[in-house]
Amino acid sequence: MKQYISKYIAHIIVFIALVAIYQFGISKTIELYFDNKVLENQLQKALTADAEIIKLNNEVVRLKKQLSEYTVDSLKNKEFIFHALAEFCKSTHVQLREFPVESVSNKGDYIIETNKIVAEGQYGDLLKLLHYIEFKQKIGRISSVTFQTQHDHKNQKDILLMNVHIQTLGATL
Repeated sequence: MKQYISKYIAHIIVFIALVAIYQFGISKTIELYFDNKVLENQLQKALTADAEIIKLNNEVVRLKKQLSEYTVDSLKNKEFIFHALAEFCKSTHVQLREFPVESVSNKGDYIIETNKIVAEGQYGDLLKLLHYIEFKQKIGRISSVTFQTQHDHKNQKDILLMNVHIQTLGATL
């Protein structure tokens, strides 16, 4: 047995030395290598943070500009909608049947006002009214449109009605 141990003692000592070297030197070096990689990634993110902040600020400005197109003063909202629609109706054959039934809801920093308008007219003129509301005058965002026909017993003809829900945003105080 002594002969067996003396034959492999050098191998055992080398093995123990390699395990000790790995435990006290190499494993810590590998751990520091991976920590260094993490720190390099964080440094790279920190170096590009200014550009990312500028990019995000530009995106916020763009979104606020887009949102401001539909933001109005809630006190002037009904009057503004009425005058804009009256101006359009003068130049076309569209008649307003019902005008703003308003509902208000709070969503965070904004108040969302929804106005319901019922208009009567020819299909093409009603589509022009929709375009006028959302794109030309930018009165608000059209959230819903329904068309229906009704029989007018007095004149014995069918009339086309359009129900439009217009949403506008107002900032909370």
